[in-house]
Amino acid sequence: MGNILLCGVSALEYDIKCGASPAEEYAGEIMRRWLETITGDKMVGGKGVIDLHIEDDINDEEGYSITNTSGKLAIIGHGPRGILYGVYGFLEKYLLVRHYAPGVTSWGDGGTIGELDESFSPIFEYRQDSFYLGEDDLEWRIANRVNTHKSEDPRHGGYMKWAGKFVHTMENITGCPQSQQPCLTDPEVIQKAIQYTRDWLKKDPSIRLVSISQNDNEKYCKCERCAAIDAEEGSHMATLLRLVNAVAADIKDDYPEVAIETLAYRYTRNVPKYTKPLPNVIIRLCSFECCFTHPLSWDACSRNRAYVKDLEEWNRVCDRIYIWDYVTNFANYLAPYPNFNVLRDNMRFYAKHSVKGMYPEGNYQSMSGEFAELRAYMLAKLAWEPMMAESTYQLLINGFLEAYYGKGWRNIRAFLDWFNGAAKARHINIYERPFQTVPREMYEVVYDAIESWWDAAERDAGDKLDNVKRSRLQWTYVSLMVRPDAEKARAFYKDVNDRGIYWKEEQHYLPEEQDFTKNPAEWVFKKQS
Repeated sequence: MGNILLCGVSALEYDIKCGASPAEEYAGEIMRRWLETITGDKMVGGKGVIDLHIEDDINDEEGYSITNTSGKLAIIGHGPRGILYGVYGFLEKYLLVRHYAPGVTSWGDGGTIGELDESFSPIFEYRQDSFYLGEDDLEWRIANRVNTHKSEDPRHGGYMKWAGKFVHTMENITGCPQSQQPCLTDPEVIQKAIQYTRDWLKKDPSIRLVSISQNDNEKYCKCERCAAIDAEEGSHMATLLRLVNAVAADIKDDYPEVAIETLAYRYTRNVPKYTKPLPNVIIRLCSFECCFTHPLSWDACSRNRAYVKDLEEWNRVCDRIYIWDYVTNFANYLAPYPNFNVLRDNMRFYAKHSVKGMYPEGNYQSMSGEFAELRAYMLAKLAWEPMMAESTYQLLINGFLEAYYGKGWRNIRAFLDWFNGAAKARHINIYERPFQTVPREMYEVVYDAIESWWDAAERDAGDKLDNVKRSRLQWTYVSLMVRPDAEKARAFYKDVNDRGIYWKEEQHYLPEEQDFTKNPAEWVFKKQS
């Protein structure tokens, strides 16, 4: 336990003074809980004030300022989320409070905090995560400033609220099944989209975002009208954007704070020649076709050039761009995915290109047998502070590894560094087979070393042993391809299923009647009846 001094006076001798709103009162509870946790003692008050309140700023509702002078620490939020983010920001920066994963936190030993006068405003207005571990843990999400936490409790400060589904909404809007696309120039379809939007906004005035986006397939309408417009504009986005603009124009006066969002995804990724997004339209650009071992800033990666060109062109015509990024192997959730060398660089790249929102899609279906938990934490930190230094990025990774895996964490760091380095020269997408990422012969050279790293990590894990064993499944998955072992494979199969870990995004049934002498990538899935 440690002591916390604010300009020379113990923080325990301060009174916490909060505004009257639920979020301000909750901010006070958070501050008190952590000050007492770190010091191991109760606050007694009487010698100073910790002032927590909101001064509304609708243009910067998540920002905050912190001042510390003799006898007064003031954290001023620019909105309900801002006051919570201000308190968590103070705790994180000055008292080293970290929320790595649900149930995994750490903190420092206190210390002396002198005079302060600082403020912070996030670069990205929208920060969503898609990892299983954070879905139901509000403290993890709020502490890491993920602003799509979906709590209606006013203590939690509100969130970026969508109308219904946040993507692939044509089925909901028009009744067109997900396997098809509606005709986007059909006046009836346009009217349905307008009515869908107005119905949601009438039902819930707190909604700020409405998705009018294509179903998840490439069966776009080829009728004479649609084909003529798309051909004239040189992009299949033309017909979609005209429909989206029609909705945006219809609601803009009645709902000036609401934006209509659509996908620039696969066949709609390119900017039309003539039709431009209205000011209340958000374009969500999807990195589906990209390479994920090479940073977007690296011009030599041929797979990323077209995507970067599209981002630059959308920037010229749209003031609000969100990104749908892809950060795992959706065909092999258990395969190690070597993108840790590009996460920071890409987030900086998006910030420098005036992107306003980030949605990195990872393993959203189950706890991971890979490094999804580390990836979720790091992406949340990067979305809040995308310009962080490389040294900060590496220190945060190390902090997570130590807290999550115990004293043997350096062995896991050795595997992480080796794997990401081994894949650095190769292009990878989001559906790679394991040996396309790192060739078999590279694994064979270091096989025994990798085994020793994981063995040592388990030996020194203490009460974090289960986390180590679960993340080791990624190495077991690959090792069975390098050195097949039927008995080991059967135990591996059982361990994965007992833990409820998904094998891949389209989770078909993997029956136990397998040829376990084959490597796991060749096991046969069946569709569930």
